[in-house]
Amino acid sequence: MIELENVSKRFDQFLCFDQVSLIIPDGSIYGLAGGNGAGKSTLLRLIAGIYRPDGGEIRIDGKRVSKAAAKETLFYLPDEQYYEKSATPLTIGDFYKTFYPQFAMDEYRYLLEQFGLEESAVADSFSKGMKKQMFIAAAICAGTKYLLCDEVFDGLDPRIRKKVNEILTSAAKNKKMTIFIVSHYLEELEQICTEKGFLHKGRILTQEEWNKAL
Repeated sequence: MIELENVSKRFDQFLCFDQVSLIIPDGSIYGLAGGNGAGKSTLLRLIAGIYRPDGGEIRIDGKRVSKAAAKETLFYLPDEQYYEKSATPLTIGDFYKTFYPQFAMDEYRYLLEQFGLEESAVADSFSKGMKKQMFIAAAICAGTKYLLCDEVFDGLDPRIRKKVNEILTSAAKNKKMTIFIVSHYLEELEQICTEKGFLHKGRILTQEEWNKAL
């Protein structure tokens, strides 16, 4: 379970969050919507331990995310991925296997095939959507309990978005993976997520509160 308790974050004079609390149950697919600049990506980076909160606490299975044991249970998939220019999908899989011993290489290669990605091709020659598919496959195969996805549908055509929905839903069901997705694609979140929230003016709103805020 991921828990945020009274989390606050400030950048200079800008207050990004003010005492945000949230519980993401195990096995759920939680979607967080919000406009550009609402702080969705910042919230993911806080949970991943990249940023530290200025107030409050973030826990994963009862452990603070600053602890290495907590971080080892999650895979963070940012909107922009970084890799060596000469990397191929296979070398990227090998790279992740050094950090995630449970990385399922055979399944990863199968997903690459399903996406139509050549495993020995230079990844830098891929389009943004193709790179996104490659890293989604890696994230699913890392063997972690939690997956944090930032704008996972961005750059994907409708056919691939449907396939990604199916893969994420299967991972939550069959791998008992808890998935946290932040996105401005509200329609996609409604199709896949078991729970949703809306980030607005530093607060996480329910569906009813969001409708009133519009």
